[in-house]
Amino acid sequence: MVSFITGFRYRVSYRRLSLPLTNHRRYCPMKPEDRYVVIDVETAQSYDHIIEIAAVEVIGGTISSRSFVRRVKPRSAMSPFCYAVHRISLADVEDEPYFEHVVHDLMDFVSDDVIIAHNYAYEYNTLKREFERAARPTYPRERFLCTMALAKRSGLPGKLRHACSQAGINITHLRAEHDALNDALLAAHLFLKLCPTEQP
Repeated sequence: MVSFITGFRYRVSYRRLSLPLTNHRRYCPMKPEDRYVVIDVETAQSYDHIIEIAAVEVIGGTISSRSFVRRVKPRSAMSPFCYAVHRISLADVEDEPYFEHVVHDLMDFVSDDVIIAHNYAYEYNTLKREFERAARPTYPRERFLCTMALAKRSGLPGKLRHACSQAGINITHLRAEHDALNDALLAAHLFLKLCPTEQP
């Protein structure tokens, strides 16, 4: 079973941000006290049925040591297209919990903070469907910020790895197949590159 949270579990009150997705000026540059959670999912179907989810914490203008990673057993068949992206088979997740059994830990890690994702519509819609099946309130669209939109506004390509490469972020260590943790970390590095911390 792949299931872990790294770092210490703690709760601190941070200034909460309520930011429209399209108004990047309201969160760039970052304030030193701001906390963000960068999420990536791998799925069994396009925009549905999570098989792997990762979340990493960005706080104080740095990526912290805390992360949340889960593999999840989907309630669906595996799309050949999705399998080609991540190469995670149904057999690989046969003994993993269903999403409704890990959603509480995810919500606890994310807390009330802004969620960052690359091509946020994928994470937003996928999580919305999973939360609805788990009978949990979904994250509102306004909670999400999109690094793909930021990249395009900065003249970078839309694809995450291409944008990171052109932004000077090392991707040579990555395998061809995608995984949620490495993609979340890439999106976090891209966010920090495009939204530096406000200087006093």
